[in-house]
Amino acid sequence: MWNKRINISIALIFVLSLFGSVVEGSSVEISPLNSPEDLDLSGNIIYAINFGNNGNPQFDGFVFSQDQDNPDLTFTTTAEGETSQWEGLAPNTGDSNLDMLLHGVTWQNSGGSVTTSISAGGLVVGMQYQLQLIFYTNHSRPMNIAVEGDIIIEQYDPFPAQGSVQGKGGSIVKHNFTAGDEILNINITPQRTDGSTASIISGLVLTEKPNPVPFTDYGSGTTIELTVGKGIWQLNWGQGPWTWSDSTDQPLLDPNVSGILDLRTTAPADVSAELIATLPIAGTLTLSAHDETYKDVIIGTMVLSGTGINVIDINASRVIVDEGSGMFLAPFHPPAPKLTLTLDEATGVFAYIDQIGDWELSLAGSYAVPLVKGLELQDNIFAALGGNVPLIGGIGAFALTGQYIPDMSKMVKSFCEYGTGVSLQLGAGGALWDQAWGKGAYEWYQCDADPDASILNESIVGMLETTTAGAPQIDENLILRFDFGGNFALTDYNKKREPEIIGQILGDVEGTFVADMNAVNAVVDEAAGTITIVFGAELHDAPDALITVTETTGTFESIHAVGLWEWYASGTITIALVGGLPLQDNIMAGLGDPDLLLGAEEEIVLSGSYYISSPED
Repeated sequence: MWNKRINISIALIFVLSLFGSVVEGSSVEISPLNSPEDLDLSGNIIYAINFGNNGNPQFDGFVFSQDQDNPDLTFTTTAEGETSQWEGLAPNTGDSNLDMLLHGVTWQNSGGSVTTSISAGGLVVGMQYQLQLIFYTNHSRPMNIAVEGDIIIEQYDPFPAQGSVQGKGGSIVKHNFTAGDEILNINITPQRTDGSTASIISGLVLTEKPNPVPFTDYGSGTTIELTVGKGIWQLNWGQGPWTWSDSTDQPLLDPNVSGILDLRTTAPADVSAELIATLPIAGTLTLSAHDETYKDVIIGTMVLSGTGINVIDINASRVIVDEGSGMFLAPFHPPAPKLTLTLDEATGVFAYIDQIGDWELSLAGSYAVPLVKGLELQDNIFAALGGNVPLIGGIGAFALTGQYIPDMSKMVKSFCEYGTGVSLQLGAGGALWDQAWGKGAYEWYQCDADPDASILNESIVGMLETTTAGAPQIDENLILRFDFGGNFALTDYNKKREPEIIGQILGDVEGTFVADMNAVNAVVDEAAGTITIVFGAELHDAPDALITVTETTGTFESIHAVGLWEWYASGTITIALVGGLPLQDNIMAGLGDPDLLLGAEEEIVLSGSYYISSPED
């Protein structure tokens, strides 16, 4: 609502000279605050603070909290109170709640500092915000206001901004910015030189205010089911633009996105004198994003539904007839065929999308219908429209357009976690691994997570239980491979009352174990009576396992896995050295004899992607 940039001109500087000088390039508005309507309380409000310890003003059910009720808000202050303590007049706007908000102030003018400094946590990096700073004062009080280290307005004087009088309304300084970190920092510094120096503020409002993002996406597809009154289309995206669309908006989808469009007519066709058939339709568009590496894995979905019309040209003089193939093509083309769609659900890589307004799906293409011998072409067309002739199929091009607000808190994050594991059980049939996490990065693994948004720490323990699946295979280099499945659990314990579980990430595991069984590469310790062989990352560069997260609880409840998580391991297995047995035979014997397997240890890396949402979402 207040997302316009103030362009500095000589005229504007003259107008604002009474209030202060807006710094060039900043996004600032100054306005009086005489009624609740002057406050912008729309959007997702992160903070609405009333300073002064004088209550909780309410506006249409929205309640301002007092500063002490916000643990993520800190500030320097000499005192808090009401302006009448300075023998000034209380505000008198005619609204008791607005008077309460303006009347309470906090100020700083002692202890070697005159700057009121405010810090507020919980911002999302990259999110756009609107900050409203609320002022009321009893005399001229010029101040410089800095946000995130940059002065946004110099010599701002709330007294002339409120009309140079007491006992009426106050003023607002509104500033739009993009968060560069998670902490908002505000500094208000007085600029008087007569010794009467104090910085004051009555309240603030911080609101998420991202700008809508327009998009246009192009796709094409064919019908996988087509009858009179019903059509199901398989679509692929990341194409175009089509000549019938003049949009220059950036796409939202890419070639890894597929779609299913399910269309149904909702009433009989209306046929004009020009033989243009208009069919009211309803439909559902399901978009699925596929993992770039694991094509069968869906990493996000959007489900949209809506209504519209399909318009088909059924005039025999305009359809395309192909005698050789025995069919004709009835075209449908823009601007008429379209659906107006509402976003019903967004998950995974699409979870951050909040729809703005309606989205529109436009269609262009043709339906193929068989030619029936003995029927005139126009009669053939009418027979097909009436359901008396089976339809062959349809081909089409599609354009999806609209706007959305990016919810940066739900953007997909990636991570690399490092841990160690020790085998509690080891044998040809499977293994049980006890893991510790929160370790430092390993040289043998190159992390490409951006950003590297960690979810684990030293208090998290893991358990991996595997079962061998299929027969082992050993190649000519004596590299052993066998598939395994299993389950995986990351557990967060209450530090004060172990072993109370306060959160878990559970998952299913599928992978391939790779070990070097070649005696030439083994390490023999005759004194200890052991043989050591290596497995994992030293032998190949693929993930050792893929994890499908099945459940998150407690402290992990807000974490939603996106796609498969990858598991990498670099470890050693210790085998008992049997005297008199050739070394290679000894290693091979260890493969099938649990008594010879003395244990194993490993360094491990877990990597993947996730997004955060509240249980309510």
